[in-house]
Amino acid sequence: MKIEVEGKIIEIPLKTIGSVIVAGLIVLSALTMVYQIAPEEEGLVLRFGKHVKTAPPGLHFKLPFGMERVYKVPTRIVDVEVFGSRERPTGTRAGRDENSMLTGDLNIVLAGWDVQFSRENSRDFLFNVHDPINTLRDIAQSVMREITGDRASILILTVGRSEIQERARELIQQQADQFGMGIRINEVNLLFVDPPGAVLDAFNDLNRAEQDAVRFFEEASREYQERVPRARGEAQRTVLEAEGFRQRRVNVARGEAQRFTEMMEAYQLAPEVTRQRLYLEIMERKLPTLKEIIVVDDALEGLLPHMNLRSGGGL
Repeated sequence: MKIEVEGKIIEIPLKTIGSVIVAGLIVLSALTMVYQIAPEEEGLVLRFGKHVKTAPPGLHFKLPFGMERVYKVPTRIVDVEVFGSRERPTGTRAGRDENSMLTGDLNIVLAGWDVQFSRENSRDFLFNVHDPINTLRDIAQSVMREITGDRASILILTVGRSEIQERARELIQQQADQFGMGIRINEVNLLFVDPPGAVLDAFNDLNRAEQDAVRFFEEASREYQERVPRARGEAQRTVLEAEGFRQRRVNVARGEAQRFTEMMEAYQLAPEVTRQRLYLEIMERKLPTLKEIIVVDDALEGLLPHMNLRSGGGL
């Protein structure tokens, strides 16, 4: 084979040309046989359009020249799809469609949310649905509109957000499983839920009233927790004091009754002695409390003079 280079004719043997072609084919085949799977991915290997194996992360080989093709699916990362974000102009049709929600009481709220998902089954994700991401977006919008349509606007705007998020996650997961999309829904987060601008002031007043109601309830609960245990403690103390007083009175009454019984038995055995003893016991208790003692005895002819020690006088 002859070729002309800069006016010179160079003859190249056909054997050399064949060697170059063969070497090029070898290099090309080597380049098309090697592929790399990243740590967060799985590789689906298709041979003539049929899935033959799933390749884990690492370096792998396949048949060259398009006989086998590799599709890489990120299975170890979490992706986020955002709906009705405030960053999207609400004047556009897409913004209005995603933001506007009709509630169960026929009011309009503006909502934005995101769906966090991961590709759990790479084969199902790649083959069962033609466009799984757009399908997921359609499912998420349908579910969120269904949920808001079953609830009153006040509930959606105030205290019902956590319940809505969990319910939306469950329903999106159910529909994704029905389509066999190979997707696991991790979270659904309501980014914002706002009333339309025309009723924003009224909603702010309502929101402040709701917050005041919650604050009053919490204050009442704290006061209840403080007063009820204290009242119960005081009631218990009063009951214990009454029990102690009752026990003391019963013991005293029983002691007096027992003493009276013993005294009656002694009196029946020796009336005169018992009478004299009782008299002396009474006089022993009473005499020290008297200020003056007057002795009246007709048989006494005179009194023995004594010194008045109390007044400090003489005889």
